[in-house]
Amino acid sequence: MMDRLISELLERLRSDIAAANTGGNVEGLLARHIVGGDPRVEISWGVDCDDVWLQRSYDPSSLPSVAAMGYTIAHHPGLRYETSLEEGLQRASARDPSMAGHGAALHDPAVLIGLILAARALRADSPQYLAWCAQVVRGLANATAVRLDPLLAYAAQLAGISVGRPHFDVQAPLGYCAALDWWCDHAEARPFLNVEQRRDLRSALIERGLAEATGHRSAHQAALLWCALRAAIAEGGGSLLQSTSTVARLLGQFESCLRRWRWDSRDLKVPVRWSIRSEREVQDILWVILRSAFPDLEDEDTLPKFGHSTYRADLGIPSLGLLIEVKFARSAAEFKEIEKQVLEDIVPYLRSPERYRQVLVFIYDDSCSVQEHETTRQALVSVQGVADVLIVSRPSHLPPAADRVAWEQAVGAAAKK
Repeated sequence: MMDRLISELLERLRSDIAAANTGGNVEGLLARHIVGGDPRVEISWGVDCDDVWLQRSYDPSSLPSVAAMGYTIAHHPGLRYETSLEEGLQRASARDPSMAGHGAALHDPAVLIGLILAARALRADSPQYLAWCAQVVRGLANATAVRLDPLLAYAAQLAGISVGRPHFDVQAPLGYCAALDWWCDHAEARPFLNVEQRRDLRSALIERGLAEATGHRSAHQAALLWCALRAAIAEGGGSLLQSTSTVARLLGQFESCLRRWRWDSRDLKVPVRWSIRSEREVQDILWVILRSAFPDLEDEDTLPKFGHSTYRADLGIPSLGLLIEVKFARSAAEFKEIEKQVLEDIVPYLRSPERYRQVLVFIYDDSCSVQEHETTRQALVSVQGVADVLIVSRPSHLPPAADRVAWEQAVGAAAKK
């Protein structure tokens, strides 16, 4: 299942990259620059500026046009477009970069990096263009309020200057984390992160990449994430694919799995009927779902004593620092009680963060009170320490509790005869 999820994610990213695969498209050109011609992206690139594009589309007063030429010449050093390129750089460097407000072309990393590549192509005879690019990069870096964009740090490196290093923060936006991972492989002064930090970064990229909507990104952002995920999978193997999001996605298939849950008709000579009557049966099902993916899955894990009380977690995955708390709702009214129980248990459950740091709450709703689900979920996900809340309903072919009790009594009476 995880292979399928990863494949689907990579395909969505590949589609976002391919959407910009047109001649002279700076987003597509930067995306190709980022993936470096990796054949696994399976794109037949058509982003370069050829003679036809030069005659029909090139505008030396347009920064994206000049940047597109820069990418093309950097990728094909033998091309002779220097005259057209110099005209564009002359016009670009005549601008005052301090007058470029937020949202201007110079603030677009796809344009900025392309301009620097263009200036590098002419630096032997016209070093002033690269000096102007360096001035632009310094101005952008000085205006950075929160984090230094890894692509801006890369642009500074291309321009031959230093503006500092990006900040390591696995809680930063997904695009930043992907760019940071790519920057680590392209920074001149490596290693930028130690082994543990790199592993944490790539684990976060996989977990959040699966959890967040990754479609319809800009081509260069999709390329950054594609590269980071590919590298994480290649280096980390299965261990990096195991995350809290992995657990949530596996258990999110609970309802669809119950399509094959047996509750045979009375017409059969020996009907098979699997009852789900309590939390214990739900725990057993979750164990079967998770055990093959998480070998360290613990059942009824005894936690450190809290005051006079001893606590046992329903299921635990120590490698993820994750507890799974299973609840069984027999009526709509029980959802309120379940909320209270989780609030009461969360503190003693997480008293030993070296072992468990998060709780995933799984609620089986035997009453099919779907009108209560969102209220309870929103309440519990806001609780510190709760990683996620999954609520599933009894399948329709499994009858309500009252009907099951009557059937079980009839089976018991027949067995005594």
